[in-house]
Amino acid sequence: MSSTIDIGERFGCWEVLNNRGKRIPCLCHGCGTEKLIYKSSLKNGKSTSCGCQRRNEPIAAGTQFDRLTVVDGIEIKGKDGQYQVLVQCSCGIQKYVNNNCLLNGLTRSCGCLQKESRRKHGKGKIPSHEYRAWIYIKRVCYDLNHPYYKMYGGCGIKVAPEWQNNFEQFERDMGLAPPGTVLYRIDLEGDFAPGNCQWIERKTHQQHIHQMAVRKTFFPQKNKEILQPQKAKQASLIKDIQKAHASGEANVSKLAAQYGVSTAEVINLLILY
Repeated sequence: MSSTIDIGERFGCWEVLNNRGKRIPCLCHGCGTEKLIYKSSLKNGKSTSCGCQRRNEPIAAGTQFDRLTVVDGIEIKGKDGQYQVLVQCSCGIQKYVNNNCLLNGLTRSCGCLQKESRRKHGKGKIPSHEYRAWIYIKRVCYDLNHPYYKMYGGCGIKVAPEWQNNFEQFERDMGLAPPGTVLYRIDLEGDFAPGNCQWIERKTHQQHIHQMAVRKTFFPQKNKEILQPQKAKQASLIKDIQKAHASGEANVSKLAAQYGVSTAEVINLLILY
């Protein structure tokens, strides 16, 4: 495969809309969703769609997800607009569960498993630091409603299969977290996986974030073509983009297409002005 990615190139259901930057806007032909995806995730095949192909497949009655068994294949739409299915837990409780959470292993019981895990892995009723970290990385990678999903799962970041539904394996690979540490990915474009994660001090983690901001490697650089010429037009453009963003349009790809600039320039304007 070529080292470059061309506009219009297809990777599974993704079609590349713009090839500038490490994270590029792509259109999912499965459902029409636009998202920013890391180029590396496209090249290595880690991201082939927004997940709609898997979500659109009906879950057959009798399918088992850990302690949960699907009662019937009838789906209902929840208050958040996502589909749910009726399941029965091994403890006897029936409840409706989000399809996406079932398929990605986020929901494995009616809640009884989490209570048991807290007793086992935490002190009293408080879950251990390692367990909270394990739950967190799964949430940001697979929970569409999580505020940080767009920064992780929405960009193709995943949790290693051997960790996804196995806390014990995660704990064996990572070991106990020293006090005051957080889980950190060594390669920020890589997955949460053995060999790419380590426990680092929270202070060091904050310094990494600060250094990235200072070097401006995390955020796009100023684009002279848009920031220098025609100051009147520039001011109007900035105002229009800010107004649209403040009105609730969070999709930078749509803003870029609407105002004829790149996604990097939209992010740049929102951050710097």
